[in-house]
Amino acid sequence: MRRENAREVLDLVRGIRAKVNLIAWNPGPGVAFVMPETARVMAFQNILIAGGVPAFIRKPRGRDIYAACGQLKRTV
Repeated sequence: MRRENAREVLDLVRGIRAKVNLIAWNPGPGVAFVMPETARVMAFQNILIAGGVPAFIRKPRGRDIYAACGQLKRTV
């Protein structure tokens, strides 16, 4: 989650009534990506909100059984 990406999202939804749900990538066996730091997720959210786009950080669910975002495809 980089600040530039948040600005790109703002450009993509400009003129569209939209809201953004932010779902952090979750760690799991064989997954090369890592979960972003909370501060980075919040900075991303703040850029969207400052740009007039409602943005919500989704609560992760299913991590304990590898069923969260980014885990199912890789662990099945």
